[in-house]
Amino acid sequence: MTAVSRLLTEERDDAVDAGCDVGVLLPADFALESGDRLSRPEIVLRIYGDRALPKVLVAGGISAGRAVADHGREKGWWRAIVNGGGAVDLNDFCVIGFDFLPNVGEAARTISTGDQARALARALDAIKVAKLHAFVGASYGGMVALAFAEAFPHRLERLCVLSAADRPQPAATALRGVQRRIVAFARRVGAAEEGVSLARQLAMIAYRTPEEFAARFAHESGAAAGDPYDVCRYLISRGGAFRMSAERYVTLSDSIDRHAIDPRKVKAPALFLASLSDRLVPPEDIERLSRQVERGAYVAFNSLYGHDAFLKETATIGPVIKSFIEEAQP
Repeated sequence: MTAVSRLLTEERDDAVDAGCDVGVLLPADFALESGDRLSRPEIVLRIYGDRALPKVLVAGGISAGRAVADHGREKGWWRAIVNGGGAVDLNDFCVIGFDFLPNVGEAARTISTGDQARALARALDAIKVAKLHAFVGASYGGMVALAFAEAFPHRLERLCVLSAADRPQPAATALRGVQRRIVAFARRVGAAEEGVSLARQLAMIAYRTPEEFAARFAHESGAAAGDPYDVCRYLISRGGAFRMSAERYVTLSDSIDRHAIDPRKVKAPALFLASLSDRLVPPEDIERLSRQVERGAYVAFNSLYGHDAFLKETATIGPVIKSFIEEAQP
């Protein structure tokens, strides 16, 4: 039997009002596609708003989690989109966020987007959600949304995918492979945290655009060889602010490159949004995917922010998302 326990991240009454966390224990026989089994078979959800309202599941990149909207003093990673009156309106929808597998300290290391989707389905069963009004996913969360739509077409009314495609782009896989080897080397020499920081710094270069870096950073050299430039100091700070274990980073990075779905199996009406400056997930790949999905629509937009446009261009994408998830079901 799937067991459900309610977990509050903060012992305060307003934490209950703002959103509650629910830990769902997966069945002991829950097996990953790799054949591995989870040593901590639990997935944690956060539920926002009235549970009687239509349910919208929201997921972001590998560094995102269940903190989708503001929750007490905690700031949601997509608070500009998910809020009362927002594009995903908490007055109209019950929003569900979740933490990707693996959990901290997990022994299983090889996890696919299909595994994430199956774990989500189990969690939704546990909280008695038979069908989602919509799944809105961006970046890795968009891959998981596609895997869910492929595996459980009867449980999804609408699919909204940003900055994700049906499979990874080879050049992006090449970059992530270098990042994983940096982390592996750093672990061997006892500097795992520094390895993750360097991998994150490389990722930030790919997430953003040369045009943004040119607009933000002056070319001023340091006093000696090896001194960081302004742009380097920015990357070092972003790498230092990133908090994820080396093991979990490698697993989620690898999961991106394992991702592959059959677009013909996606039956829900689907909206695909692409930043024209995205170098990790080229808009051409997303447009091709939209044409292969039976009821797919494609919207491209200009942005200075590349792959991170889904985080930065909320004024542009918000109305598009809102219109799609609120329009009458065809």
